[in-house]
Amino acid sequence: MFEEYQNTSGQISGHDYVDLGLPSGNLWATCNLGAHKLHEHGDYFAWGETSPKKLYSNTNYKFGEEGSYSKYCAYKKFGELDYKIILEEMDDTARAIWGDSWYMPTQEDMIELVDHCEWWPVDDFEGTGVAGIVGISKENLNIIFFPFSGVCKEDEVPDYQYAFYWSSSLSTSVEEPSAYGLDCLGWTPCVETNSYKARCYGYPIRAISNPHPKTYSKILVEMKEQKTMEQVYGTWKGEIPTWTNVGMRYYNLYHVQVKDYSLSDIAFLIRQSSMQEYIMPVAIDILRVKPFIMVDYDPGDLLGQVLGSVEDKGNAAYWESHDREKKEVMKIFESCKNKMKSYGVNEKAHMKLYEDFCKGQAEREAERERDEKLRNAKNLMALGVDEKAISKVTGLSKKEIENL
Repeated sequence: MFEEYQNTSGQISGHDYVDLGLPSGNLWATCNLGAHKLHEHGDYFAWGETSPKKLYSNTNYKFGEEGSYSKYCAYKKFGELDYKIILEEMDDTARAIWGDSWYMPTQEDMIELVDHCEWWPVDDFEGTGVAGIVGISKENLNIIFFPFSGVCKEDEVPDYQYAFYWSSSLSTSVEEPSAYGLDCLGWTPCVETNSYKARCYGYPIRAISNPHPKTYSKILVEMKEQKTMEQVYGTWKGEIPTWTNVGMRYYNLYHVQVKDYSLSDIAFLIRQSSMQEYIMPVAIDILRVKPFIMVDYDPGDLLGQVLGSVEDKGNAAYWESHDREKKEVMKIFESCKNKMKSYGVNEKAHMKLYEDFCKGQAEREAERERDEKLRNAKNLMALGVDEKAISKVTGLSKKEIENL
């Protein structure tokens, strides 16, 4: 079925890769670590470990047991707090085994892959008898195959009914001490994390390489900004907000360097009106490359959050004093607005957000004030108050009231 598609584009350091035409320039390995052919399952690794083993359990995990992790811990309840959310080079399995030209994909790298391919589950890949899922690039029609390799859990044998591939990104959820990965089950893979996929369990790894990193998945990694919010705004004041997920996430990000933020973290901080001087330029860099990138829920949701941020007073003040950045966002939107439908973006909602974004703060506040008056007038009319009294209370003209 897939014989006419190209699954190999070349080699880097002795390992085959396929070029899927991704915006980032990422080149994906054709095989799992430890495999020599596309359909082979290869080796299994606990997250952050650099060699396979016979038993995958909390009892022999490199970084300790859940609840007492010694490294890569975003929340105190999971272990020794260090705020590390991306595997360091020494713990990057792909880099350790294949050399410095290769490394494990981040959460963002995996999202890019999922977004830029059409996906087809297969029961028998090219006559090998191996089930898995095939991604066909939307950019150049090259393909990539992920065999259903299952999991090595304790000393159980994998069942090969699904696949989960580790990323190098730790989950920042207060509920999940695991890491993100490419979850291949059903028609379309997704990038997620859940507690069933414990860090100590063995899953396969698919490496990537990028001789000329050029875009959004590397923007955060390549940022020169080393500051944390704590360094900018001072030591955290008050109690640690353990009672809400939002509060705990904000507290944890307060201690993480900007360059280590994920795309989801960027979107979260925009919603919190935090660190605009650092966060907005990063968001704009990402949107230049991929304006309709899906961060959390829908295609174009990062663009929507940037446009909608003017409704918040804190963010509105930023845009009023940063005309160059505002014009850059407008330029990005104008260049891509005719493509929204083909990317599954909500055109009506984004156009309304854009119209509001283009207005000045004074104009937006005047419109909000007028809308409030109109709502009050409608409520008074429903109570039977006469037009003259409504006009006196709301300041609306008789004609405006008649048009309600």
